[in-house]
Parts: sequence; C-alpha cells; structure tokens
Amino acid sequence: MPIPPPSITAPYDTLDSILNTTRIRMNDAIQSLGGEILADTQVYTQQMANDAWRKMQAFLANLGYSRLKNQFIGTAYPVVASTDPSSQTYLSWTNFFDGNSFYSSPSVVLIPQDFICPLRMWERQTGSNSSFQPMTLAPDGLPDCQKTAWNRFFEWREDAIYMPGSLYSMDLRVEYAAYLQDFITVGPVYWYQQPVPIMRCRSALANYIAAEASWARDDVDAQSFVDQAEMDCRLIFNNDVKMKQRHPVSRRPYGGRGGSWRLNGNSGY
Repeated sequence: MPIPPPSITAPYDTLDSILNTTRIRMNDAIQSLGGEILADTQVYTQQMANDAWRKMQAFLANLGYSRLKNQFIGTAYPVVASTDPSSQTYLSWTNFFDGNSFYSSPSVVLIPQDFICPLRMWERQTGSNSSFQPMTLAPDGLPDCQKTAWNRFFEWREDAIYMPGSLYSMDLRVEYAAYLQDFITVGPVYWYQQPVPIMRCRSALANYIAAEASWARDDVDAQSFVDQAEMDCRLIFNNDVKMKQRHPVSRRPYGGRGGSWRLNGNSGY
C-alpha cells in the first residue's frame, strides 16, 4: 500500500518554545530549560503568557499588521423599519436591530467573536449577485438623510455597527480588526503546547512575557523588556509592509527617447 503523505501544518512556534526563550532571558533556565519561576506547572504562568499575548497583539494591531485582520459576509439583513431620517439600524455580537425589531442568529449573521472594530465595509442589495459597493465611515456620526436603496454610511459605537438603514434587504461585507484566541488546553493538547499563530514572533512574545514576570517581581528591567518587544514587533510588521509594497512597471512611450522599460521612473530594469 502507498504511504500517505505527512500532514502539513503551519511552521509556527509552540508557546512552550517561546517560554523557553523567556526563561533563558530571565536566568530561569540554569537548572532546567523548563525553569522554576516560569515553569509550565506554576499556577500563574498561563495567565501571564496570555496577558503578554494580548499586549503583543494590541501593539501589532495598532501598527496595522495584516495577520490581525479578518472579513465576514452577512446576507439578507432586513430593511429599515422606519423611513424617518433619524432612525438607524445596527449589527452587534448579539443581534441585528432594524429600528423596531431585533433579529438574532441563525436568521442573520452576527459580528464574529474575534471582532474588534470595523475597518472597511461594502454592501449590495440581496439577491442582486452584483459587486459589493464601498460604504463610507462616518466618524462624526451618521447623517440624517432620506432612506434610499443603500445604507451608504456606517459608524462604530457602543460595540455595534450603526447604519442609516436601507429600503432594500442588504448583504454586507466587513473587513475588521481581529484578535487571536488565548492559549487554553484543548483535549489532550495542553495550553503551552499550542502553536502561536504569528510567524517568527518568538523574540517579541518572549520579551512581553518577561516584562509581565518582571513587573510582578518589581524588577527594574521590566520596561527594557517592553522596549525590546516593541522593536521586535516592528520588525515583524516591516516584513508585512514589504509584502504590500507595489512597484509599477511602465513602458516608455514609443515617442520617448530610447526604448527601455522603466521602474518607478528609472530607465532600465
């Protein structure tokens, strides 16, 4: 019989390997790499690691790191219940409000559990099978306007996406800032054996954990660990930025001097 191919997994570090780095940096691996102060069996280590994990994600999300973005599409959100220009609809973790009635899952798609805030939104009329049209963020509040076939605007407030409401049932596409889950024990896999789903973040997270431990002991070097962690995060983000950079290549017109291609205005390749 043929040998089945090995299962492919993402090459993430495990949390325990990152904790090993933390123990080394805090001189907690002299007797054993498993440490004593930050041993996996200590009652506070899991909480400390998760607190550091959240702080690292918050810093990366503030930089705009793409790993902490997600999207969802919801279909057939009900029409607005009132044509009063001041009426509004909203979508939250618990329900959709059409200005008069509440709708919950599974009748409508609600905000996902990893949702922080919306970044961009698009809409289309339900059943149209057409392209989504961009909506406009209203940071100073939704305008009072006559109800039309589109929402057009959205606002994030009180942990909900507010919209003017549409005279047609609408589909929504939402790009949002998202956080990753805390490390917990799942079945036979202990919390410290879980993969850390951000590539090459060992140094950054290790420094954040070291900072948490240092603050608990009132060590003077706690802030230096934070500074190093933030510098590590910027290196992670810089790789993300390079991937997004575009260098348009354009051909010089036939009437121009020479006949070479140009990259960003420079002759040659």
